[in-house]
Amino acid sequence: MSRPWCCGLIDAGRLVVQPADTRMLADMIDQAERDIAAADANTTTYATWADAMLYEAGLRAARAIVQAAGYRVVVRDRAHVTAIDAADALTSRAHHLRFTRLHRMRRRRNEFMYEANVDVTDTDMRQARQDVSVLLGLAREAVSRIGQ
Repeated sequence: MSRPWCCGLIDAGRLVVQPADTRMLADMIDQAERDIAAADANTTTYATWADAMLYEAGLRAARAIVQAAGYRVVVRDRAHVTAIDAADALTSRAHHLRFTRLHRMRRRRNEFMYEANVDVTDTDMRQARQDVSVLLGLAREAVSRIGQ
């Protein structure tokens, strides 16, 4: 019998079991929605910053999916990567391409925040907005299933 997907992440100290807190998760989803609204308001004036805001919304969605399943990402190196990968696994990789693009957004955000200004294309922005909206929908579904 194979071990569940999460065992390796738990064994590595990257995830811990933690009961879901629906109120906190609802607040997290509200914050993600505000991130999307802020990104929409900045898309034409500062696309790189808007892209970083969309990434933050996508990361919040990934964390909500993980936490709704009863896990918490341990805050340390690669916590963002762990959240995205765990959310991908928890959704049976049905949205793997969107999570892969969220990783690309993470890299763009890191380059923008820590290294140099990154040019974000209109195509990047449209795709990021679409992906994050879908991921946020998945997060809402995951939270709605808590306790069922």
